[in-house]
Amino acid sequence: MTTTLANAQTSVVLQQQKNTFINPTGLFNPMYNGFSHVGKVPAGTTLFFLSGQWASDEKGQLVSTDFAEQVRQTLRNVKTALNGAGLTTEHVVKQTIYIDEFSLEKKKILIDIAGKEWGAKVFPASSIVPLPMLATAPGCLIEVETIATN
Repeated sequence: MTTTLANAQTSVVLQQQKNTFINPTGLFNPMYNGFSHVGKVPAGTTLFFLSGQWASDEKGQLVSTDFAEQVRQTLRNVKTALNGAGLTTEHVVKQTIYIDEFSLEKKKILIDIAGKEWGAKVFPASSIVPLPMLATAPGCLIEVETIATN
């Protein structure tokens, strides 16, 4: 990983694997919220689009009604899906996080757990989408969809 840290007048550019993440001057520093503003993939790489992963076990059953445990299991499932394609979290360039009944407390739990369990030094570009409910399964509180490159 290459990291270029900058003063207030320049952008922050981080590299991971072959991907580049850019946090331009004029936008807030998103690193404390667990994401980057821009993800760039080099020409000639293969894109992998992973379906939304949620807090299910191998039988497709919801593992818990607790949001923190659902976040942990969802991240484990994302890692399992990535590993199945020969990838790791360091290959993820974009993620979309869907949260049922979003709250700032849930966002803090997500950032705390992801910061400990994600395993990559640089976080991908990311969006959080609050929803009144998820169609994945009754009681599901989070789903994470990812785009990765090799």
